[in-house]
Parts: sequence; C-alpha cells; structure tokens
Amino acid sequence: MGIFSYTPPEIAVWPAMAAASLVLWDNVRRAPWRTLDEHGAFSAWCMAVILLPLTWHFSVALPNAPALHLLGMPLFVLMFGRRLAMAGIALAVLAYTGMNPHLWQNIGVNLLLLAILPAYCGEAVMRAVERFLPHHLFVYLLGNGFFGAMVMLALVGMLSLGVQRLWMAPSPIQGDALAFMLLLSWGEAFITGFLLTMFTIYRPQWVLTFDDEVYLNGK
Repeated sequence: MGIFSYTPPEIAVWPAMAAASLVLWDNVRRAPWRTLDEHGAFSAWCMAVILLPLTWHFSVALPNAPALHLLGMPLFVLMFGRRLAMAGIALAVLAYTGMNPHLWQNIGVNLLLLAILPAYCGEAVMRAVERFLPHHLFVYLLGNGFFGAMVMLALVGMLSLGVQRLWMAPSPIQGDALAFMLLLSWGEAFITGFLLTMFTIYRPQWVLTFDDEVYLNGK
C-alpha cells in the first residue's frame, strides 16, 4: 500500500525530502557495500531494485484510499540488512517516480514510508529475535520471515492510511481499506517467509542478515 497517487501539501513536501535525504545519506555512505561482492549478492540486490517498481505498478485502486499492492520491501530488508536495503528501496522509489514524473512531490514521503521506516523496523525485529528467542534456524525464518514481515507491512499500511487521512477528508472506504491492507499484508508475509526460507537454504550468500555462528554452528 503506497501513497504514490496523492500529492502532499506544500508545507510537507520539502521537510519530508530533507529528512529523507539526510537519513539516506548517512546510511548509504556507511553501508557495507563490500559484502555484495560475494557470490552474486550484488546481482540479487540489483534484481530486487528492478523488481520493486514493477511490483508496485500492479495495484488495485480504491476510491479515496491508497492503492493496494504488494510492497516487496520486507524481503529486501531481511536479505540485505538496514543500510543496503534502504539504499536499494530508495532507488526503486526514484525509478517508480521517474516512470510517473507527475508524482515527484511524493518522493520524500514515500522514501520515509517505504524505505527508511521499514528498514529500521526490520532491523529492530531481527535484533529482538536474536536477543530474546532461541538461536535456531526455524526461529530465524519464522520470527523474521513471517512475523517480522507482517510487522513491517502493517506499519507501512497503517502509516500510509494515516498520512492519506491527513491530506483528504475521511471517507467510509478507509475502514475497508484497513481490512484489505491487513489481509494483503498477511498474504505477503507468507510469501516473504517462503522466499526467505528458499534463499537461506539454497542461496545463503544472498541473505546477508543470516549468521551461521548464531543460528547453525554448534546446533
């Protein structure tokens, strides 16, 4: 669920862009880019950047509510970590906006909603799973791949609805949009968990957040 089709008030455009730019600059320059040199990880990262705008393009429009579509960013965060995922999702937002140039005023808000907040949320979930739950492969896959993805998706969906509510008059469809968003998030969380499991088993070099020392060695 994104807010690409809404134009924020002028008072919010430049502050959102400034905040997003500062956070992105700090994370991009400190991102562990060298970890992408291992065994095709950079190709996987680039493919994710390309697929995200295509995923967002297929959406279902609701009257007076943000469009419903798969987000894709939880898998990005879980595979590459906060900083690399934030940079990749930001490129995807810019690419999508470039395909729809009349939406340039939404860049700042969309960067905050789709790249920055989910990345920090995903990192918080992964740290909580590692700290408070048993160090086991299935705990990593279920705790992060399903429940962590659900948290990120629900966060983005509810914030998108909240921002849209500030820009437009409330309408009856918003209650239905919340229900539809949660159902879509539930389904995407299953897809994310499935893909994370496949990549962790068959392409572990692509899943940079998985630590063998924590979840495998000695088990």
